[in-house]
Amino acid sequence: RELASNVFRKGYQWPFHSSRMLDYGSSLFDLAVYLEQKAGRKVYLDFLRNPDPVNEGEAFSLDDLDPDVRAYLENNDALLELPIDRLRRMNPLAIELYRMHGTDIAKEPLEFTMNNQHMNGGILIDDWGRTTLDGCYAIGEAAGSHGVTRPGGAALNSGQVFGKRVAVAIRRRKVHQRVEAASPETVAESVRAMFRDAQTFLEAGEEAPTVEAVRDEIQARMSDYAGIICTAEGVRSALEAARALRRKVAEKGIRVSSPVMVVRAFRWKQMAAVSEAVLAALDDYIAHGGGSRGARAICSPKGGWCPQAREVDLSAFRFIEERPEDRDEKLVVWPRGEGFVVERVKVDRTPEVHRQFFEKAWGDFLIKEG
Repeated sequence: RELASNVFRKGYQWPFHSSRMLDYGSSLFDLAVYLEQKAGRKVYLDFLRNPDPVNEGEAFSLDDLDPDVRAYLENNDALLELPIDRLRRMNPLAIELYRMHGTDIAKEPLEFTMNNQHMNGGILIDDWGRTTLDGCYAIGEAAGSHGVTRPGGAALNSGQVFGKRVAVAIRRRKVHQRVEAASPETVAESVRAMFRDAQTFLEAGEEAPTVEAVRDEIQARMSDYAGIICTAEGVRSALEAARALRRKVAEKGIRVSSPVMVVRAFRWKQMAAVSEAVLAALDDYIAHGGGSRGARAICSPKGGWCPQAREVDLSAFRFIEERPEDRDEKLVVWPRGEGFVVERVKVDRTPEVHRQFFEKAWGDFLIKEG
């Protein structure tokens, strides 16, 4: 019952959250998938059959689901025999989406992996989506303005509302011409610098890492040490390795096999710096006593909370709980010299937002927008 209900809850209780590992919550499912992946095994989600019998042969039954799960299915008229039937009733487009990407879940199981998503960081923006790079705007997940616990409603605000605000800011900028355009010489020098980098990639020797090697190293390190399960020691060692890679790339370049690979080399040179910046922020956060916030569990033997399972010892995943004061700060990472510095900035909570009933506020909004 617990397992079947938690598998279903993962449809809306995402991303991973440390507190949901407690009391046999749904994030134990994430942890199980994480452990299987670490062991080199694959996990599949099979929509063509119900869970296998448990409790000495007791067959799966929709009547035995937790009340909130049963109510969700009932409210959506989805009390049907098989998972694929229930999905087809509630979200048929999901089936077509997977089919478009090569997996027909109406005929075969879907490989299921732990996705390190919504790690709640991004490019620093102002109230209009402007970044510190003149003329460049960021919205949505790129701006790190999604919610920490669940990105749903905040993601809609961040993507849709900020999309409109950015459009307004760009229009006003064009009308008022408040910012002077860069001089032709400045633009030319930027272009020349890019060509110099491209030439470095094309002429890189055997001592330079390949694009694929840089990509694989960054992806593996970030998944292993900056994903849902983190430790202070792991993050610190990952930061040192990321710093070494960035310096190696800066000194040796990235080796490409053909000119068409130059664009990818640019991307992974930048990602080498980004991965170091993210790890620098995470290391600073943990070093200052930060706890498990958002989609990460900061694991430590000194942690006050420990997940439990029926048959497995999970004491290795004892974690430090979130501190309320951490919600009042954001970490801003700046490039400085040969590395990065982390600045702690108070969250600006103005203006105060008070809950309004939709029907009462909708009319005023239409008048204002009209």
